[in-house]
Amino acid sequence: MYKALETRRGSVLAVLVVILALLGLVVAGSVRPLRDEASLTTMRVETVRAFYAAESGAIITIQAYLGDAAMPVEGTRLVLNEQVVEFTQIPALGGTVVIHGLSGDAVRRIELELQ
Repeated sequence: MYKALETRRGSVLAVLVVILALLGLVVAGSVRPLRDEASLTTMRVETVRAFYAAESGAIITIQAYLGDAAMPVEGTRLVLNEQVVEFTQIPALGGTVVIHGLSGDAVRRIELELQ
């Protein structure tokens, strides 16, 4: 009788270890998609910020072209909060203007045709 009780205790311990291992796998499997979703959401926010930065650079360039401000110099960078506007291509008289907006790892590009 004493031997049967020990065997039963050992099997209960083995079942408990297996159940805990399965629970650990379930928790690990449910946390990974949440981490991926958070990363994707962060990239979406950075992409929108980069677009708005590029759009701000386009507005500056249009105002300068209309004579309301000084034309930005090609290759200059303008920092707005944590976002960067980079004036990549600024032609002397009309043509295609290329502006990049950067925020974190995201980059957005706007091209304007000035006539």
